Amino acid sequence: MQTPNFEQSGWARVDISAPAQARIAEEFAAAGVAIETLDISDYTSGFSEWRTLAEYGGAYKSYAGDLDYCVLEKALEHYLSVVVAGPKSGMTAVDIGSCQSVVPTILRRVYGVRCLEQDLSYPAGVHGDRVGSSADSIPLADGSVDFMTLHCTFEHFEGHADSGFVAECARLLGPSGRVVILPLYLNATHCNVTGITDPSARAQVTWDPDAEYFCEIPEWQNRFGRHYSVRAVLDRVIAPAWRAGLHVRLVKVVNWSAVDPNLWLRWMLILERAPTAGSLPAAQPNAPHELRALLDEVRGLREAAAAQAARTETLGRRIEDLIARSPKRS
Repeated sequence: MQTPNFEQSGWARVDISAPAQARIAEEFAAAGVAIETLDISDYTSGFSEWRTLAEYGGAYKSYAGDLDYCVLEKALEHYLSVVVAGPKSGMTAVDIGSCQSVVPTILRRVYGVRCLEQDLSYPAGVHGDRVGSSADSIPLADGSVDFMTLHCTFEHFEGHADSGFVAECARLLGPSGRVVILPLYLNATHCNVTGITDPSARAQVTWDPDAEYFCEIPEWQNRFGRHYSVRAVLDRVIAPAWRAGLHVRLVKVVNWSAVDPNLWLRWMLILERAPTAGSLPAAQPNAPHELRALLDEVRGLREAAAAQAARTETLGRRIEDLIARSPKRS
């Protein structure tokens, strides 16, 4: 399509207020799409522990400059995605759009998960734990992934990469696999936004031909963002997921002000290989994450020490046997 005309109306076309989001929920209900609710106030205790993880005290602390609530938003997204994903030692995960994220480090250190980091900016192919690719063409084996996480990533997928990623989820997920996308940006209208002000640079972006509004927001400083209308997310994401055999869970987030009133997490999307019975996972864990990680490390050291002691005992018996069988000197 030709480069569209852009409004310079800031965020006026995007409404994340509670009344606007309630109307979106009504549209889904009218379309026959079930909605679950996640109350942030039920998760504040676990999130308070999560925020003490060492990964949030280093360079990542300056992620958004002086805007502390931006770091809170990211940390909350990370925490909720992990609660929903239910990581266990030995699982394989992929963090999509992972550049500079602390999630892979946390999943490896605290949970013993093999976490791959996928990002379009990485060199193409699989290099150790890094995967360079578009999200709609990930060079991993069919059924090789237990879960995937996306934090402020999905909205940046240009063209049909969002629908293509859904197809990749169906290919990559194992029998009990799931994908956690948050935030899922939903709006009264289908909007494309950009921080690009140079028309020649904007011409390189793939815009949605059916978007209702195109908004230039220079201070946002991102190439492309998509805010879905109900119709757009049904057509581009939910219906393709159903056709691919995935189970869709649409989650409305409420009481975000229990953490900070400035947060923008309103919706989550969970795609599952098999349907999950019951409600969303309860807040966890009961013990602080750091303590649990240390206990796991101590357990590993004890197991290693026991194995070493067994090897030492075996070696000692072999030496004694060799001495007993060797010729005695007069």
